[in-house]
Amino acid sequence: MSVKGWGALVRKVTRIRDGIEQAPQKAAQAWVDADFKPYAQQIAPVRSGQFRDSIDGRVSKTRVTVFADAPHARYVEEGTSKMEAQPTIKPAFEHTKDKLRQRVRDEVKKVTR
Repeated sequence: MSVKGWGALVRKVTRIRDGIEQAPQKAAQAWVDADFKPYAQQIAPVRSGQFRDSIDGRVSKTRVTVFADAPHARYVEEGTSKMEAQPTIKPAFEHTKDKLRQRVRDEVKKVTR
């Protein structure tokens, strides 16, 4: 005895499972590229442009990391005894973090339709 459509059902469930596993990473990369990075670069202080141009993000299966890796990025973010701090990364993250949550929700919805 066999169940009609069993193979199709298994394929659909597998597609959904795989899609849900990949959804957070896919959504996070879209957030870095379309939301966080452009906003951070927009609000970044610019003298030479090196700090602004070094703003980026990295996405792995379990983590999203946003940063600026110019040699002087920490001094711009935190300030020095001679220069006031000009925070950019944290304010950009705070401003766009709700978009990240929404992108993850949207991606999961797409997969489960």
